[in-house]
Amino acid sequence: MSKEQRKRKKARTASPADRQADAASAQRRSGKRRRRRGNNILWYLLILVFMVTTTIVLTTTVFFKIEQITVTGSEHYNDRSLILSSGILLEENMFRLNDGEIKKKLIEEYSYIAQVKIHRRLPDTIVLEIKEAQPIGAIDAGAGYTLISEEGRVLECNTPVLPEGIPVVMGFSEETPAEGSYLEQTDSENVQRLSVLLNAIEETGFPYFDVIDLSDPYNLKLYYGDLFEIVLGTQANLEYKMELVQEVIETQDLVNTFRGTIDASYDGEVWTRPSGSVSVPGTQQPESGQEDGSDAAQSSSSSSDGLEETSQTEEETAQPEQEE
Repeated sequence: MSKEQRKRKKARTASPADRQADAASAQRRSGKRRRRRGNNILWYLLILVFMVTTTIVLTTTVFFKIEQITVTGSEHYNDRSLILSSGILLEENMFRLNDGEIKKKLIEEYSYIAQVKIHRRLPDTIVLEIKEAQPIGAIDAGAGYTLISEEGRVLECNTPVLPEGIPVVMGFSEETPAEGSYLEQTDSENVQRLSVLLNAIEETGFPYFDVIDLSDPYNLKLYYGDLFEIVLGTQANLEYKMELVQEVIETQDLVNTFRGTIDASYDGEVWTRPSGSVSVPGTQQPESGQEDGSDAAQSSSSSSDGLEETSQTEEETAQPEQEE
């Protein structure tokens, strides 16, 4: 007879008192095992807490000290100035840096800085990744140009030379804001209009402008040298309006044959009104009788009574009329 069979036989023949005693003994043994298991878990937890605490202390005091600081992405400021302004010190622990404070400090101090990312290159290098804002327009302040970003921040003041590809923008209420400041609320709406207008220009590849006039939000205008005053109306359907204007200019060779107003403020139509020449409001007017090489402009009066009008619709292209 096997051992297991003997146990079952003994259990069947044991008295109720014996069975009760055996059950109590088994319960005591089970309780001891649970207590031992609980004590072991507690010790494991204490050891784990000790190891984590030791690792944190060593990480923030002994290891990962900064030995090198590098800067990437900065075009307007030298690396040394940015590092000094950040407040990051050599031999400082890289994991004790306050990233938010460093970013805020650099952005507030340097007008061109739009975003800062801090990278930790183990074991000992900090990398400051700088993203600079790009100017989208310039305000003519008389003594120089004030460059503004897409966020409406003043990037630079009194710039003597207008950067290539940056249009002069009219219509801002504050002509001489402080560098690093943001344009006032009234001007921030113009910044939004400017962004929409420039996006439409980029999408269509529209090249015929160097001055943008935002003075009237319901009558946006572009100026192209002393050749064209382009009236766009509101900012609705700007891409479509620009495509029509560009078609008129190129199919009728208006760059060589016309000076005056091109009006695309009417839905699906482009009207041309020739004049002797075009001047941006607020600038010096050209002398009367100036030669411009344009037959249409020469044969037209500069007053509103003598202007001729031609129109371009979606279906047809009309050649500019000339006075007999």
